[in-house]
Amino acid sequence: MPKIYLTDALVREARCPAGKDQEIYWDSPVAADGSVKHGSIAGLGLRVTALGNKTFVHSYVFNCRRIRKTLGSNVVLTVGAARMAASDRQRKVDAGENPDLDENDPRRIRLMTVREAIERYWESHITTLAPKSQDAFVRFVGMWLRRTPKIATRRGVNKTTAYTDFGKMFGDRPFSSIKPLDIERFQRQFTSLHSYNRGLTHVSALFNWAVRMQLVDMRNPCDPIRKKKIIRQRRDYTMEQIRKITAHIFYPVFEAIPEIEDLTGLAKRNAALGKAQALTVNEQTAELCNYMGILFLTMARPSDLANAEFEHFDLQKLVWNKHNTKGIKLSRSLYEWAYRTVPIHSKVAEMVLAQRCRWPESKLVFPSHTDPSQPRDNFRKGLARFKTLPGVPDHFQLYDLKRIAISLMLTGQGVSREAVSHYVDHKGNLETTMIYDLGLVDPLRPVTERLGELAGL
Repeated sequence: MPKIYLTDALVREARCPAGKDQEIYWDSPVAADGSVKHGSIAGLGLRVTALGNKTFVHSYVFNCRRIRKTLGSNVVLTVGAARMAASDRQRKVDAGENPDLDENDPRRIRLMTVREAIERYWESHITTLAPKSQDAFVRFVGMWLRRTPKIATRRGVNKTTAYTDFGKMFGDRPFSSIKPLDIERFQRQFTSLHSYNRGLTHVSALFNWAVRMQLVDMRNPCDPIRKKKIIRQRRDYTMEQIRKITAHIFYPVFEAIPEIEDLTGLAKRNAALGKAQALTVNEQTAELCNYMGILFLTMARPSDLANAEFEHFDLQKLVWNKHNTKGIKLSRSLYEWAYRTVPIHSKVAEMVLAQRCRWPESKLVFPSHTDPSQPRDNFRKGLARFKTLPGVPDHFQLYDLKRIAISLMLTGQGVSREAVSHYVDHKGNLETTMIYDLGLVDPLRPVTERLGELAGL
């Protein structure tokens, strides 16, 4: 196929060679006389058939496929108009859009590929969600949507997932051609029950959105697939363990700081290293105890406190404006306030002030030590030392502080259960609140006690 600079004169004189059904003259900067011209468009071609028909075509690569599209006849288009059309189409291709997708033509919408549907769902809905929800969608549905590469931390970069995302597996397939057997094939690769259910949730949401937006006329192929049941083992605590945990939180024991003034030589060096290590351990312990103390006294989730800022706390009124919650819901799409205001204990105010003295330049209450503008991602070392303290079980987790606090409030402390439910943002749903109970509230225990009374025991 010859490459030559296209002109209107060349279009009029172009002929299909004998013995061929068609010939395509691709636009090139080099003219017939060997001179170099400006304005040529890569991918633009003139197709001449044996019958003398001449049409302009545009060749491009989309979704790893070479596609050739007819732009129009030479009777309708000049070379300049064809170059403009090909340039506009190539600009869409470079932006990741399908130039042949016509939103006004439902026949083209039905030919939409899985990759195109994922990108449209990402732009119209997923980008409005929280970053964690976006990351989960990227992992399971479209890894190419990750805008920024993973940043290596002190623990390194996490290993790549052992499964293939839905977009990579079926990206070139027409969206309407996906069947339940394809969904089963995608789900079969998950060995973790949690990953199985989360992958099914994200893919099902994608198809529900496409059906709701009338992009496809089909049933959701994920409907016949059922989520797998997950049975969790509850982490129970006795009252003695709860007393020990709260004592370690609010009355922490710090390591003794060795004296180095009277030492010299290697002994002073070793003592100085030990002192620096003890100061670091004490600093980590103090910050962890502040973190756990606020979690316990506010019955908050660790994610709520990780993103909390100093300006969210009014230490005069003793309230916390929890900006990362949705506020009081009035309808499905309307909330009264951008945040919820909950009262806090005076001890919480002391812990917030201690964090302010520790991080005077940061806006976050618990910032990352490497980047104070980002929230702290873990208390791994401090939590490992906390679990070695007497009375703290090995299965202790930060989220258990919320469960312990709710359980204590439900055991007849003079506080209504409805008030506890509203405080923890369950909106008065007692069934949800009772899930957090650690067994301290047992409605069946009076049954056995009554039987004993009737038996005279």
